[in-house]
Amino acid sequence: MLIDLTAKGLKRFLVMALLFTGTALQAQQSDNGDGTFTNPIIWADFPDNDVIRVGDTYYMVTTTMYFFPGVPVLKSKDLVNWEYASNAVERFKQHPFYDLNGGNRYGKGQWASSIRYHNGKFHILFLTLNEGGFLCTAPKAEGPWEIRKLARPYYDAGLFFDDDGRTYIAHGYNKISVTEVDSSLAPISRDSVVFDKVQRPGLEGSHVYKINGYYYIYATYGGGDGYQCCLRSKNIFGPYEEKIVLKDDMNLHGRGVHQGALIETQKGEWWSVIFQDRGGVGRVPTLQPVQWVDGWPMVGKDGRAVVTYAKPNTGTLSPVRVLPTSDEFNTDKPAIQWAWNHNPNDSAWSLTARKGYLRLITSGIVTNLPQARNSLAQRIFGPFSDATTELDVSHMQVGDVAGLAVLQIPHALIGVKAAAGAKFIVMENAGKTIDSIALGKRNVIFFKASVNTVKDQAHFSYSFDNKVFVPIGDTLNMKFDLKMFTGNRFTLFNYATVRPGGYVDFNWFRMDTRQGPPNLFKAASFVQAEMYDEIHLGHATASKDLGHPGDQDISNLTDGSWIRFNQVDFEKGYQQLLLRVSPGQGHVTVYVDKDSLNPYASITLPSTTAKEYSTISIPVKKLTGKHRLTFKFTGDAGSPVSLNWFSFTNATPGKKGNAASVVPGL
Repeated sequence: MLIDLTAKGLKRFLVMALLFTGTALQAQQSDNGDGTFTNPIIWADFPDNDVIRVGDTYYMVTTTMYFFPGVPVLKSKDLVNWEYASNAVERFKQHPFYDLNGGNRYGKGQWASSIRYHNGKFHILFLTLNEGGFLCTAPKAEGPWEIRKLARPYYDAGLFFDDDGRTYIAHGYNKISVTEVDSSLAPISRDSVVFDKVQRPGLEGSHVYKINGYYYIYATYGGGDGYQCCLRSKNIFGPYEEKIVLKDDMNLHGRGVHQGALIETQKGEWWSVIFQDRGGVGRVPTLQPVQWVDGWPMVGKDGRAVVTYAKPNTGTLSPVRVLPTSDEFNTDKPAIQWAWNHNPNDSAWSLTARKGYLRLITSGIVTNLPQARNSLAQRIFGPFSDATTELDVSHMQVGDVAGLAVLQIPHALIGVKAAAGAKFIVMENAGKTIDSIALGKRNVIFFKASVNTVKDQAHFSYSFDNKVFVPIGDTLNMKFDLKMFTGNRFTLFNYATVRPGGYVDFNWFRMDTRQGPPNLFKAASFVQAEMYDEIHLGHATASKDLGHPGDQDISNLTDGSWIRFNQVDFEKGYQQLLLRVSPGQGHVTVYVDKDSLNPYASITLPSTTAKEYSTISIPVKKLTGKHRLTFKFTGDAGSPVSLNWFSFTNATPGKKGNAASVVPGL
């Protein structure tokens, strides 16, 4: 496609490129299919990771708070490709609030589980702030699981079975304690504070290991900018010394990689599954290599969290897997990725009353979506997710509201609202009706919610034929509000505001997300710099280039800095390289594949311009197919450069020759 590179033409190109940003970003798939993986290993809300290996299989448990079935257990053969094994807790019967009866458990419920395998059983220990501590056990990860309440709670606990037959739990916030417990996990010793000399408030998330004669407590200083530390001692009760083992925000400015688990592979490699807070989508697990240095497990590579890296050596070859998202509702229960918002009322939903449909029946009277029982939810996947559903509204009653939502604080929905003698398509944002359109005599409608998790935005549309979708309402700016404490979720719902008994039928739910190798970029797409595979020097920062797409830069690029993109697909080839950079004293040299001697392109940076950023265009030799690109920066160390994005095109800048040119007007 030929693109005019005048200022007007390039602006049009940028708009078109932005439309295709989603196809150029990373995906829910982590395996690149070439022996490498790209973080996050699951771009969805699977936080507070604890991971163990049993034989040749790895098992991970995460937090689901008030969603049930909950306490999901996933399994993997290579730490990269994961699948569901089970949900350890089908429903939580400890308080009426879990039934949305008289209140709720938003921001509370199950969290920070610890998983261990001992004496032929899996053990999952977790806490709820209001109800106390609980232990789930099962002979196999697929269940069935038994749950029982403990004599006392343990905050952010790490369960540890020592090799001498004794059992301990490390727990606490700011002050980390160790308690010896019996086989029922009841304390048989006092809580011994083993570490309280914190660097800042928020030390938590303890997991315990015994390695080469040392006891290690792997813990985090929590928060969005959290970082990982490790405590070690020759004695379980201390004294412990402390070391920071990872303090880096990877490729997302201000978002630390922290709180997770240490794992040894069958081949003796060490790794850490450890999450990163990514705003509205939630907290996503990453996989980081671990090198032992002077007896400390140093996470990442050279002090930095890795983005793309060689897969773990587990001695087995595993197929590429992605977690399920869609559901045709052809079985007798929702697919395993679904969870009800709080415990469901089992008399008010059915997958058998109408074969091939999920029926949601209103039960109780509420005023808004967060109060509604039998709202069925599942995680949103980055970098984008489009959720579509078909809905039959024939049997709604006056005051009923049913449809598709994105649930957090704030929430937004697209649905049908039944009034006396008429039904209306509505879009609500943060509880306010933004738009309302008469449905007419139609009883079947299609709803779509489109989410960009990089920009934390959701848009809604409807259709009568599942082909042409009409936008409605405004943009939901998604948040991760601690009052809910989970990532945003797609939610199917039906609630009554006048009287119960009406019902709707959902025919199917389908989610489209980015598929294929997550680090594969189309050369003609809008490739943001922070989506690198590897980096040397430089950091992701908030972009000052507010007039153009791209919320982040790679900044502090000085002499010797470089960033690398391992898979750029040039297809049939392009003649121009576009680079969006800030002014600086120096050069950018681009290398292709493993050739570090013969530059593919050399660019002299503009030392001063009328604007903070310039779009540079330079002619390049046509490449076809997939190639690795390395952007190396040389120049004045006192004049660091910021790179926002790059792209390729067949347009010409209006000048002949091989010199780079600044595209006018941008």
